[in-house]
Amino acid sequence: MGRPKADEQGAPEKMQHTFWRLLEAKPYAQINVSDITRASGLNRSAFYYHYTSIPELADDAIASLYAESNVAAFIVHLIRQPDDMDAISDYGKRLTDPEYLDCVHKLMLIAGPHGSAGLVRQLKNFVIDIWLSSIGVKPESLSPVQRITAEFAANGVLGMLSSVQGMLESKTFDPDWLSQSPVPRTVSQLVHSLREQ
Repeated sequence: MGRPKADEQGAPEKMQHTFWRLLEAKPYAQINVSDITRASGLNRSAFYYHYTSIPELADDAIASLYAESNVAAFIVHLIRQPDDMDAISDYGKRLTDPEYLDCVHKLMLIAGPHGSAGLVRQLKNFVIDIWLSSIGVKPESLSPVQRITAEFAANGVLGMLSSVQGMLESKTFDPDWLSQSPVPRTVSQLVHSLREQ
């Protein structure tokens, strides 16, 4: 297999990009190797050279998404200052930035109707781990009540993002909606309370 040219995506990147496109169109459980190779223009040998299965490709695509600084910044920004309306309003305005929108869209593909329970669990764990790291709490130190609180907050964010995704698709999104919603403040307070429990 030859090396890609400098301006060309490599096979793993093509397959990851294809994974996201397919996840828009069909449930994760229905995506197969033939779909990936056909849509990416690569052959089965190329797929199996890089991956052993669709779950391995999904893990790689999701890990690449999580590695993007926008994703972590997007998740942390909400809980930085629970009572700072300017920060919450700024968060809403970020949702009109194309790079942030791409991150939100991919996060919603994971958590949406085409995702899977395993992908959602992975996303929730990622969100919770980022929050805990940002407030200086070790995951292993959480009590059962704190773990439930963190899960509840993560579910709230996923629900909020689902609403935002629907508004974006219907072109009814107003960035000020986020500053007027009680969800960001509530989630922020819940996450920050994990230090105090």
